Amino acid sequence: MDAHEDYVWPRATSELILLPVTGLECVGERLLAGEGPDVLVYTLDFGGHLRMMKRVQNLLGHYLIHGFRVRPEPNGDLDSEAMVAVFGSKGLRIVKIGWGQGRFRELWRSGLWNMSDWIWDARWLEGNMALALGHNSVVLYDPVVGCMLQDVPCTDRCTLSSACLIGDTWKELTIVAGAVSNQLLVWYPAAALIDNKPVAPDRRVSGHVGVIFSMSYLESKGLLATASEDRSVRIWKVGDLRVPGGRVQNIGHCFGHSARVWQVKLLENYLISAGEDCVCLVWSHEGEILQAFRGHQGRGIRAIAAHERQAWVITGGDDSGIRLWHLMGRGYPGSGVSTLCFKSHSRPGALKAVTLAGSWRVLAVTDTGALYLYDLEVKCWEQLLEDKCFQSYCLLEAAPGPEGFGLCAMANGEGHVKVVPINTPTAAVDLTLFHGKVHSLSWALRGYEELLLLASGPGGVVACLEISAAPSGKAIFVKERCRYLLPPSKQRWHTCSAFLPPGDFLVCGDRRGSVLLFPSRPDLLKDLGVGGKVGAGTGALGTGSGSGGSENTLAEWGPVSTLPSLHGKQGVTSVTCHGGYVYTTGRDGAYYQLLVRGGQLQPVLRQKSCRGMNWVAGLRMVADGSMVILGFHANEFVVWSPRSHEKLHIINCGGGHRSWAFSDTEAAMAFAYLKDGDVMLYRALGGCTRPHVILRESLHGREITCVKRVGTVTLGPEFGVPSFMQPDHLEPGSEGPGLIDIVITCSEDTTVCILALPTATGSAHALTAVCNHISSVRAVAVWGTGTPGGPQDPRPGLTAHVVSAGGRAEMHCFTIMVSPDPSTPSRLACHVMHLSSHRLDEYWDRQRNRHRMIKMDPETRYMSLAVCELDRPGLGPLVAAACSDGAVRTLGSGYSSWLKPSTTSAVCSRSTPSHTRQPISGGDCSCAVQPRMAAWPSGISPLCWTMALLPWSLQQTLGFPTGWAAPA
Repeated sequence: MDAHEDYVWPRATSELILLPVTGLECVGERLLAGEGPDVLVYTLDFGGHLRMMKRVQNLLGHYLIHGFRVRPEPNGDLDSEAMVAVFGSKGLRIVKIGWGQGRFRELWRSGLWNMSDWIWDARWLEGNMALALGHNSVVLYDPVVGCMLQDVPCTDRCTLSSACLIGDTWKELTIVAGAVSNQLLVWYPAAALIDNKPVAPDRRVSGHVGVIFSMSYLESKGLLATASEDRSVRIWKVGDLRVPGGRVQNIGHCFGHSARVWQVKLLENYLISAGEDCVCLVWSHEGEILQAFRGHQGRGIRAIAAHERQAWVITGGDDSGIRLWHLMGRGYPGSGVSTLCFKSHSRPGALKAVTLAGSWRVLAVTDTGALYLYDLEVKCWEQLLEDKCFQSYCLLEAAPGPEGFGLCAMANGEGHVKVVPINTPTAAVDLTLFHGKVHSLSWALRGYEELLLLASGPGGVVACLEISAAPSGKAIFVKERCRYLLPPSKQRWHTCSAFLPPGDFLVCGDRRGSVLLFPSRPDLLKDLGVGGKVGAGTGALGTGSGSGGSENTLAEWGPVSTLPSLHGKQGVTSVTCHGGYVYTTGRDGAYYQLLVRGGQLQPVLRQKSCRGMNWVAGLRMVADGSMVILGFHANEFVVWSPRSHEKLHIINCGGGHRSWAFSDTEAAMAFAYLKDGDVMLYRALGGCTRPHVILRESLHGREITCVKRVGTVTLGPEFGVPSFMQPDHLEPGSEGPGLIDIVITCSEDTTVCILALPTATGSAHALTAVCNHISSVRAVAVWGTGTPGGPQDPRPGLTAHVVSAGGRAEMHCFTIMVSPDPSTPSRLACHVMHLSSHRLDEYWDRQRNRHRMIKMDPETRYMSLAVCELDRPGLGPLVAAACSDGAVRTLGSGYSSWLKPSTTSAVCSRSTPSHTRQPISGGDCSCAVQPRMAAWPSGISPLCWTMALLPWSLQQTLGFPTGWAAPA
């Protein structure tokens, strides 16, 4: 026993910590960030890129860092070294750091000084530190020796919620204290030298109706800004606060935040505020909102910093993310809504449809059948043609392609289609395709080699037209290649189409919400022998430059593969092919990632858009490899980034039920729509994206409920795993392959994140996030870890099966595959394939005789998961879930009859809804067990067998099923 008492147990140290970012400060061209007790050092100008230089671990012990104060240098040079005071809670430490030649060095550090009270602010005074403490007192401290020189209290010893110290010497030091009484107290600590007594406040300022959380003073203009619990920011004209007895005037009361405001910072031309609503607002000094930065998740933005010379704003949030934004003044250059002034006596008729040909040419058609062109460079309307056949009903679609690629198509209610070259409208081609209404038009472009126009007619027939140009470039040829037939539905027409690389197939979406796969050429139809000839239709091509006017009898071919009603009843809105995958969007508020394998469409992953965006209109791939989502949020058109969780553009257009068009190029983004009988145009230079940088990815916006380690990926030196460690600081043997741990986390923010944790960098990279859950995710289980090519595959990578469960008794199963990708910051890419999902009450609405059954509690939550991989061949794993209703539910597959416990004394009386119910012997209840989920790979078909009252945590039951027996 004595030997155990004398033994010193080893102490574990943290290699990586992910906490809310609570402190930020710009020092020259570097950025200091406080995360818990650690300090992250970023260089803001390193070869034109932003990167982390160093993580200083455990600098403030067990205290959280709340702020940095840099000692002013006489020559103002902070490019080589700086003396920084780091404070938070009751702790203070002084560090001298250097970063010459792109390397970080810690030259000296003081001891960790513990104050008697909370430190709200700190300020350098001629080598000493003035500290504003939590009960309205000021301490003058010698940070080198570690002794207190002065301790001056105020006569009003109230608890403070914020404080601001002003002045460069002790004699002129001024403190503005934010009291819990919602007042500002201004007093002067140096006044205590006269009689050595507590100092009375010189001024009391009232105005806020909530606690004051932050304040900032701009000496050059005599302004003071305060942020409060009452969701407002106030601007005060205070003059020189170092002079007693001055007048305080409230000159601005700014409302723009929807929750409490945590931070405020005054700049020469701007006011920056950030709050609990995860929004950072840029104000003018007159109180006008100039910019709004949205992207952080969770419970708010905790820290802000600014670099005025570079016009940067840096924010740190509760989600552990750090973002850099560019100040642009009043909005972004080249952005805004303008009216194109179509209404004129020389242009009779009302506008019916509008579209965009590139980002600088607008096409519009009126109810008189006239087609007009507006060129943004010429800035005037020009009539291209007029056709009385397109008076009452007209569709208008412009062909995709680069700037200057000019083709558009018009269709009417009598089966006529007109293909118009924009530059030479007299060479338009007229076609008669149907004996009825043309319901929709769409273009499909394959590089610069092939251009198709698809037109939907009566009876679900889709005519596929091939467009080619004459050698002179002044005429076009139109040839009907084939016809497709859509599956039967009430609203039977297609809504969008795209080529599937390399171009053998067309992927289409229809009004029913289905995604269809058609071969793009008739000869391929015959070679495949699938899809089949459904019938014959007659298509009569009208006269024109590319048609002879004869009637052709063409076969109507059905789809090769169909995913029926994938996007619900409102229809598919767009189809995009990129990186070997097919992405579809719909008016169900979701977008799907699909894969074509063996000529068949397979769903891979379903993702939700931002909250409230129920009409997803499309998506675009941007230059950095990420995507942006286009859609309608109530009466606004929104461009949303899933990567940064930010609304990049918001346009108040009135909704998507009117005619509109969107175009995005590297030069500019454009959105045109009809409103009040005129054409409105929103245009932003630089495309969809905004000029901001994510210094560190966000993790979760709410509490993390579960963490699971999947495995390790080993990357060789050829992948160049990033590291901020200097060569002379590397440990022996660490020059070899880079080891990257793959970790899965889940949270109350309804997401499951897959993280890469490189051992050499001390940072985390978010590979991807799964957003399928509708409520909080409480538990994650992992099994079947392996390599992409099997045990004998030498290539680096990792695969695993994952099941996640949480609120609303919802469970999802998916597989992940992590593979090397040198183009990403982590040098890894993660692909997710959703396998199946299950909810206890998802079949309740389809049950017959529901009044005779007991409905499963819809508020049941899965609290913990455990997986047991069975040895019997052909059987998948057992997944046991501990539930908030006191039951344990077991999911698995492979048995032809029901699985039941060997003892029946603890059987619960509730069960999974099913259309069959069979009693279990030995109990007083009946338990329904019926597999109702989609098949998993390897024959895994999840089903809920039965439940028993067992302890909450199942982590000790990995040897499951103890006490359970399979039927003979």
